[in-house]
Amino acid sequence: MATYELFSQKLKTINIGLPSFGEDLITQEVETVLVDWQIPAGGNTELINALKVIENAEVEKANHLTIEKILKGEPVLIGMERAQDVIPGMGPRSIFHAGPPLTWERMCPGVQRGVLGAIVFEGWAKDRESALELIKNNEIEFSPNHFHNAVGPMTGIISPSMPVWVVENRAFGNRAYSTLNEGKGVTLWYGDFDESTVERLTWFRDVFGPNVKKALDKQSGTINVFNLVAQGLSMGDEVHVRCQATTALVIKELVPLMAEAGVDGKDIADMVRFMARNNTFSLNLAMAASKSVLDAAHGVPNSTIVTAMTRNGTDFGIRVGGMGNQWFITAAPALDDCLYYAGFSVEDAVADIGDSAIIETVGFGGMTFACAPTIASFVGGGVKDAIELNKQMASIAHGRNKTFAIPNMDFAGSPTGIDIRKVVESRIVPIIDTGVIHKEAGIGQIGAGVARAPISIFEEAVLAMAKTMSTKQ
Repeated sequence: MATYELFSQKLKTINIGLPSFGEDLITQEVETVLVDWQIPAGGNTELINALKVIENAEVEKANHLTIEKILKGEPVLIGMERAQDVIPGMGPRSIFHAGPPLTWERMCPGVQRGVLGAIVFEGWAKDRESALELIKNNEIEFSPNHFHNAVGPMTGIISPSMPVWVVENRAFGNRAYSTLNEGKGVTLWYGDFDESTVERLTWFRDVFGPNVKKALDKQSGTINVFNLVAQGLSMGDEVHVRCQATTALVIKELVPLMAEAGVDGKDIADMVRFMARNNTFSLNLAMAASKSVLDAAHGVPNSTIVTAMTRNGTDFGIRVGGMGNQWFITAAPALDDCLYYAGFSVEDAVADIGDSAIIETVGFGGMTFACAPTIASFVGGGVKDAIELNKQMASIAHGRNKTFAIPNMDFAGSPTGIDIRKVVESRIVPIIDTGVIHKEAGIGQIGAGVARAPISIFEEAVLAMAKTMSTKQ
């Protein structure tokens, strides 16, 4: 083609890298394709070399096996029991919490208040001051939920007499546990307590828990939790911040079982009323189900798939399938990408908090944001933004889970299997749907939105894994 012929044609461009150049052309009505490209691993030579070490057939085989175990997972609700009776390692004065390990001194204010509330609820102390004395005298044992096959949202507090969901992964036989969701108001999961909190927890222990146990003892294993999750996603939930549909489905399953088990009619009415008014009621159950599936998938040598993400307002931690019991931990990030209630800002908030990131780790929540257009404002506006975000999350995942279809994306499956290699190479980090709690007592939730996992923790995992694999060679 002659030069004059080339320049007489309508200009079409491909813009690689910095989008502003291409966007300027688009404003001038020049047909332009924007290619989102950047130097792998931000150009960091050490990380690039580490990625080369863990880019091999062994890793691909391990990741395939890990994902296969996730996809085969079949979490069923088999019971509700007191935590002390079923959670491994829970002692008579244990209090478990969200996130990586913490001493009392390093706990954020919300977790500390939740701990004090649990001590008062258990009857070990009559008030905050005497509860604090028990802690100072080293009479309370602290441990992360994740170390005991358990999970809890926000502060994640679990104490011995609390009733917990018991979920079994029928495909592999392992179990996981989570408390009942307390809902709105002054609650332990939002980092505070008063008389109403203790009354609610007592009702959980003495009425709600035993009645659900009674129903499930007769019909153990009849409720497949992921079947409910799949339906909830198709009805507008993303199963983390928005759980209305999934909660309704849980109620639909539980009520007939309680009636058949002979649970008192007034108790059933009170329980349904509580669940129906609590839009996040199903969250804890979905978390236990996710935990059971990811625990079974963990431990495949050479796997680079993330099998847990968790935070506690102080630290953020991840676990990687091929790295055994090693956790990678860094400071929990500030929640500067959330929508705050009037009069509040990130300066008022506890840092990123909760075991509920297990939801994103298995492939829901921020990984399925496009399912929930009603909360699309969290990521900038409309459904289009949510779909674009979902595509980003898919780019750092091993694949998609077709069981959990996203209607707004032609029923594409949810992105599943966050790969530390893809995160480090692309610099795209997982997003986590979350609530926000105030640093001070008596205020509780002050907003909601998305948190972004810190890139440094994935870099650390890549370097550690490369070192381990190099040593083996």
